[in-house]
Amino acid sequence: MRYGSVWARFGAVLLDAVIVGLMFAPAIIAIAAGPTEIKTCSVDDEGNVTIGEELNALCEVPTAGTWAMFAVLGLLALAGALLYHSLLVGRTGQTLGKKALGLRVVDATTGVPIGTGRALGRYLFASFISGNICALGYLWAIWDGRKQTWHDKVVSSVVVEA
Repeated sequence: MRYGSVWARFGAVLLDAVIVGLMFAPAIIAIAAGPTEIKTCSVDDEGNVTIGEELNALCEVPTAGTWAMFAVLGLLALAGALLYHSLLVGRTGQTLGKKALGLRVVDATTGVPIGTGRALGRYLFASFISGNICALGYLWAIWDGRKQTWHDKVVSSVVVEA
């Protein structure tokens, strides 16, 4: 197996981030363009809105319905992101970003796709752990012999050239 380069992996992550980001666009549009209402609020001398102080201004804020629409669309986008990564990587080893850059995630010993459950675990570990400690979990691939990140090690996967 020829392991995928760190730069190709980085490019794939960026492409996938754009794709997943587009899934969140309806939620962002809903909160930005949805119905608003005027409520009393507190504004200090510098124009900062504060909570829990004397009410001295009127502010335009999203309605409860707008917030609800934002929440529903945001949760649907989150579910879409989880499905995107877990189903595509689990079944074929490739998200659209990985496919575009000629990469595939496979089991470290057998070379076959890792399955939906392991792919979901890999994605969640990458999302919450690998990038949150100075990105050390991602950077690990630079000096690792098999170019594995922490999330690869956790689910016993490697990224190879497709």
